[in-house]
Amino acid sequence: MTAADATAADATATDMSAAEVTAAEIARLAGVGRAAVSNWRRRHADFPKPVGGTETSPSFALAEVERWLRDQGKLAEVPLRERVWQQLSAHPAGAVTALVHAGCALLLVHHRPSGWPALGAVSDARLAAVLPGALEEVLTFRFGAPRAVRTPSPDELAPSVPLLRGAAALAAETGARQAFEFLLGRHLDANPRQY
Repeated sequence: MTAADATAADATATDMSAAEVTAAEIARLAGVGRAAVSNWRRRHADFPKPVGGTETSPSFALAEVERWLRDQGKLAEVPLRERVWQQLSAHPAGAVTALVHAGCALLLVHHRPSGWPALGAVSDARLAAVLPGALEEVLTFRFGAPRAVRTPSPDELAPSVPLLRGAAALAAETGARQAFEFLLGRHLDANPRQY
């Protein structure tokens, strides 16, 4: 493991320790229905306790849930799309900002697929520093200037780097458009009253 990989893993672990999931999201992680999650909560005293939400719609610490699911043999690895979604929903600047950052990066991946591997190979700090220039070019090419979506600064992008790496990996599996549609759709599903 390189130093950059270790840094990325530490950043992802930090992001995941703060992330919370609902019972519906736990069901998605484990590939079961919500009723199974309710049963686990009743039958297993060691099931993670709620850390937020409400009594009728509690939320749980993602790291604790993953650990419990693995210990029970119900989860070998969190699917990439679920991990990217959790990074987006737990973003310190909020899910909308994270969705904009991910959308910008996915637009870059879409327009310059051969350029992302070189960008993705640099350290997190370097990626946050060089990405605004690449994003400015692709956003201007796509939307012109002035435009509604402004280019995020390096400081704004720094907390998004693990998310952007994950979104790019998801785009490699499904395509950039499908990756963004998944993230946007999940955000809209998770926040129906907001929209």
